[in-house]
Parts: sequence; structure tokens; C-alpha cells
Amino acid sequence: MPESGLYIHIPFCLRRCAYCDFDSSVLGDGPEVEKYADAVAIESRASSSFLPGLTVQTAYLGGGTPTAIGAGPLAGLVDSVFSSFDTSAVVEFTCEANPENVDAEILEAVRAFGVNRLSLGIQSFNDALLGWMGRLHTAAEAVAAYEAARINDFENVSLDLMYGVPGQTRDGWLDDVSRLIDLEPEHISTYCLQLGSGAPLVKERRGINLPDDEIAVEMYYAAKEVFEAAGYRHYEISNFAKPGFECRHNVNYWRNGEYLGLGPSAASHVGGARYTNPHGLDAYTTAVAVGRWPLAAPEPSDPAREARTALVLGLRMLEGVDAADFKARYDFGVADTTGEDIGILVDAGLLEHNGGVVRLTRRGLFLSDEVFSRLI
Repeated sequence: MPESGLYIHIPFCLRRCAYCDFDSSVLGDGPEVEKYADAVAIESRASSSFLPGLTVQTAYLGGGTPTAIGAGPLAGLVDSVFSSFDTSAVVEFTCEANPENVDAEILEAVRAFGVNRLSLGIQSFNDALLGWMGRLHTAAEAVAAYEAARINDFENVSLDLMYGVPGQTRDGWLDDVSRLIDLEPEHISTYCLQLGSGAPLVKERRGINLPDDEIAVEMYYAAKEVFEAAGYRHYEISNFAKPGFECRHNVNYWRNGEYLGLGPSAASHVGGARYTNPHGLDAYTTAVAVGRWPLAAPEPSDPAREARTALVLGLRMLEGVDAADFKARYDFGVADTTGEDIGILVDAGLLEHNGGVVRLTRRGLFLSDEVFSRLI
């Protein structure tokens, strides 16, 4: 079996952010973490029997907030999962964290069990915006967490920023961009605020005045120019990296590689088929207990659908999709999977098809959701 990525979803946070629509819940005093960890251990052992020979090249702890459960439980979870797979080839192991629970204890613990890449959710250096988001840290605490990571010898740190937030101005956004560059992280992710139906502020029917689309567009391209001028390569719609520090785990996703996802709502792509675990801790643990989660009962793959999905994933990368390689891998040409849609999107100025490569145009980068919805 080819080398693969391993993702572990840890669905706990100290508090849910106002905009969050991920599968997560507030960490309580009950047995939720133990219940979750036991289910993941069972899923790991079962998955290793379904996927003999799985060699893990990249690992990723996401959430939720993995570090919220504490150093001991997190170390125990990783140990129980890794004992089921061949992890000797892991070259990149990422752990997501929020500044409020980054301290020497957690940093030493994650380094001890092999994490070599830290992804910090800073989101903004503006305390008023952080308050609106429901974040538990201040700008000063974000900087302190980043500095703690450096003191603890992390040489690969990614920082997240969010734009399109109510009350945010273009100048304020560029101030965030400038302050982030001053920290000199190896990797940067920028996200435009999008509100799903499960976000707390949507459920609470709060008044939401998002910046105009034109302002969000200006923020996106202005940040792109600043990051590139500072030596960061724009390699994916929302991601920038210093040379050699692209997130290998996520690049494997976008290049349609194989990966196994463990935990509630975690997705897998193995054997040409895709699976998504049940949403919510109770539904997930119940499914695992009775052996009825997707990977335990695989469905036949759909080659045509797989090719379309691969095309959309590949277009997230600024390098685009090589038409000849695509044809050789999937036995479908690019046009075979999309019909006339490619031509329509090229005419609209959202895609370009030159030199045998299909890629998003500069304009298409910000409008990628519209492109993908048409292609999929």
C-alpha cells in the first residue's frame, strides 16, 4: 500500500468560537475524553486490519483543539493510535493548538511523542476582533505562545489569520499581516470568515454585518502581495510557505493521495474510495462500538466521481492540474470529467488552460468556490 497520511480528529475545545461550524464541543468534567479515546483506539486497531501495510508518512492532530485535553491524555491517545500502524516513516507530524493552552508542559509533551510542526490559531492581533470571535486569547498571549514554541525548539510553525470579520478594515487587516510577518513563521494560512449553519452566532440569530465582498477581495489580494514580497510562496488558495515548508499532509490531500481519518467526522480516502465518520461524539462512539462506521463497510468506488473530485482538489494548488498526468492516473481526460464546464469557466476568466495545465486564474482564486461547485 502506498505511503499515506493519518489524521486524528480531537473534538474538544475550552470554548466554541462564535463562527465555528466544526465537529467540536466544549470540554467538560465528565468522561467524554476517555470515551472518545477508547473509541479511537478501537477504530485504529480495526482500521489497521482493514488496511494491512499502511505506511504513515504524515500525521496530523486536528480539531477542535487537540491541546485542550491536556498533555497526558493527548500523549496516551497518540500512543494508542501509533501502536496500530507503521509510523517509522513519518516525516511531518502536525499538532493544532490555540494560544491559551500552549505552555512548556504541552510543548514538551508533543515534542516527546514526535510532533515537529505546530499550527497556531492566532486569527488576529486585534483584541476587539478576538473578543467578537469568542477567542480566549489576546494578541499578547498569541505572541507569547509563538515565542514559547520557538524556545521549545519548534522550527516549523504555521500561523492562522482570518479576514472578512465584522468590524475589520482593510488597514486593520494589513496591520495583522504585517505583525504576523514580523514573527517570521515558516507557514501562513489565511481564511475568509464563512458562517455555517452550526456556528453559535448563527444559531443565536445574532446580527452579523460582514464586510462587503469587495473589501474581502481587496484583503485577500493585498495580503497575497505582501506575503509574496516577504518571501512566502503562495502554493494553495489559502496557504503560503517559505520554500520547503509547505504542509506535506495537506498537499497529499490536494494531490488526491491516500489518507486515513480517525475520530468523529474524520474523512478517509483509501483504495480509491472516500469515507466520512459519523458526526458527533455519541454517534461516532456508538458506531465504532457496533462496528458500523464507513470504513468497516466499504462501498465500491466510482471512477468518474473520483476523477472529478481529484480535479477539484488539484485546482486548489496554484500549480494546477497537468492534463496528461491526470489522464494517465484516472483514465479520464479533464474534459471527459467536466463536459463543457471547463470551457465556460475559461471564457469567464476563472480558469486558464495553457500548456497542458489547467489552473485557477488570479481572479479565480478568490472565486474558487464558484468554480468548484460547477465542476463537482
